[in-house]
Amino acid sequence: MIEWDETLVTGDLLVDQQHRHIYQIFRELEAAEDTPAEVMRALDHLTSHVALHFATEEDLMRREEYPPSETHVHEAEHRLLTERARDYVLQFRTGELTGTGPLIIFLGDWLDGHIEACDRDLIDHVRVRGGAAKVPEEWVAKSRDSLAS
Repeated sequence: MIEWDETLVTGDLLVDQQHRHIYQIFRELEAAEDTPAEVMRALDHLTSHVALHFATEEDLMRREEYPPSETHVHEAEHRLLTERARDYVLQFRTGELTGTGPLIIFLGDWLDGHIEACDRDLIDHVRVRGGAAKVPEEWVAKSRDSLAS
């Protein structure tokens, strides 16, 4: 079982909260292993939460003037995960992949490495500047719109 570990704390409250939530969704995926409808629900939840998380980090990079070369690497990592996760989801939907184990292992390994290699550097940069992550305005607006519907 892949678990959140306090060694993964970056020091930014929102980023760490979002990371913890991703690990919670991993547990949902593991628990849903034998129920395809529940697996798909958890995958949809994961997809939407990861999109919000990446938008949060990318907004933070722009607002806090993260160096362009580092921003490029960080965003490329986000695209890589998105593409690989999409491939796993498609494999699950078509029956090519019958369990969530390979996806969970890939995601857990990727996230641990990404936090260590990219997110900590970003948050260190942000902390020196006195900034902090916040939910991007376009996501706040989406939430208001969906609540109004």
